[in-house]
Amino acid sequence: MSSSQRSESGHSFLKKYVDRKNSLTNFVARFNWALVHQRHEELAANHIDLTQTPKVTTALMMENQMVQIYTKKIFLLFQNELVQSNSYICSKRSSSDEAKVYAVQRFEPGRTSDRTRQVNYFLSTNYISCSCQMFNFEDYPCPTHAVLHEKKQMMLLPKKYILRRWTKNAKQARVFDPTTGSYVHTDPSHSLMSRHSMLSYAASGLVDEVSLTDVRSTFLLSEFQNLRIRVKDIDTGMSRNRNKSVEETQVICDPNPVTAKGCGKRLKSGNEKALSQSNRQCHACGTSDHDSRTCPYVAK
Repeated sequence: MSSSQRSESGHSFLKKYVDRKNSLTNFVARFNWALVHQRHEELAANHIDLTQTPKVTTALMMENQMVQIYTKKIFLLFQNELVQSNSYICSKRSSSDEAKVYAVQRFEPGRTSDRTRQVNYFLSTNYISCSCQMFNFEDYPCPTHAVLHEKKQMMLLPKKYILRRWTKNAKQARVFDPTTGSYVHTDPSHSLMSRHSMLSYAASGLVDEVSLTDVRSTFLLSEFQNLRIRVKDIDTGMSRNRNKSVEETQVICDPNPVTAKGCGKRLKSGNEKALSQSNRQCHACGTSDHDSRTCPYVAK
């Protein structure tokens, strides 16, 4: 990849959010939106890798191996290359003490292909190099690798062809080194940051699986509380008194409900008010079937 390609990739991403007409304040806000969107897409992809498994189309052990290691996006690309390897023919061209050279050509019914790829198999390092250089650019094997692996009866893909950047555990034990400005992979037992990164990645994957249902979430919260107590007991050496300390823990309950002030009287409806007012008597004659405005005696 050239330097211009790397800059063009960054430009194409930022052009979706910012342009040259934005002010400095607006640019900072839009740039933050871009980062939030990018991190959201990354979390969504991680969730897909944890919860979804691509469908295996062949009975090859290599495909069943990589479906557990590669991310879903990279596995679909690798699966396509693996299926295409069935249409390639491999023939030995030359051999020496250092390497063996093979010619791999794609066979299509009713069509002759003049394109022949040269594959070198180095005996000392047990390494396969193809003239297409796809592995150097895409970081996952091309169909010619699968053809030669099948010829050598190698059922599984060697670890040297599996780059960590395309695996599901790529973030595990990754620590940012401020001196070099890049992420490095370290032994989790050697530094605090590496252990923290490893545990954070494991907890993040567990939370993604558990948060799908309420029952799982409630169970995990209770287990976290118990686990925190057990971890404290490891540091203090008080594992024998753990059950006693849990029983003596004061539990704060919700207060008893009380009646609020001003709520003792019930509000009456309009009909109830009318019925209660119907017992009024006339001031002129003293009867209760009418009032003074309609009294017959007053009218006379």
